[in-house]
Amino acid sequence: MQNFRAICLVSIFTASLTGCASVNSRPLPPAPYTYLSLAACRHYGSTIVDCQLEYGTNFARHRLGSIQQMGRGYPSADDHRYQVVFCASVPRIQKELPNYICQIYGARSGVDAGSVLVKGGTAVRLAKIFGDQEQIRYRWMPDRWSRVGD
Repeated sequence: MQNFRAICLVSIFTASLTGCASVNSRPLPPAPYTYLSLAACRHYGSTIVDCQLEYGTNFARHRLGSIQQMGRGYPSADDHRYQVVFCASVPRIQKELPNYICQIYGARSGVDAGSVLVKGGTAVRLAKIFGDQEQIRYRWMPDRWSRVGD
């Protein structure tokens, strides 16, 4: 009986310690942000970082395009990912092209990593994922007022 009590006490003690040592991971954001991440970050010079915006799960990922950021120190390890928490639309200079500011955090550490600006073709592909009807319906048409070729 004493052995049984000792085993119970030891198991209760170790169970209580495992809770102290475990790392609480951040909950995943709602879809479609759950499937958006930054990966394959490369450093150019001392201040420019280029990362790939990816959409998908661990089994199948599609690269939406690259995002360049200045003055950031993202780690360059290939296996390190940044999870996108949310994206907000930014006022556009050219109304045809969307721009987004996306908040990110370290996928492993859960530490806030700031925000990135998504623009150009990468932002157009991201807008289609968000269901932006203007971007889904858009088809390139030559400018009828263009003087090129006259």
